[in-house]
Amino acid sequence: MRNSRPIVFVVSLLLIAVLAASITGCGSNKKRRHSSSGPVAAATTTSSSAFRTCEDAWAAGRAPLRRQDPGYSTQLDRQDGKEDGVACLVRPTTAPR
Repeated sequence: MRNSRPIVFVVSLLLIAVLAASITGCGSNKKRRHSSSGPVAAATTTSSSAFRTCEDAWAAGRAPLRRQDPGYSTQLDRQDGKEDGVACLVRPTTAPR
């Protein structure tokens, strides 16, 4: 019984390490997925089909716009004060319902 204690201890440490890695997201693609630099962001910001204003996006029924959506632009994303990949999240007061 005394010889099994080191094995139980090592196995316990390994389980704790795996649990901690899964909780913190170690090895996941979270950071790359939220990155603003990349081919998707570059392609959508130069698109000629981007909406000029959030009112236009809401009127067309396309808002809120995400980075991968057609019509998204970084100019629209910056209007709410944060460039988080979602533009026109809040309906403007002048937009038709």
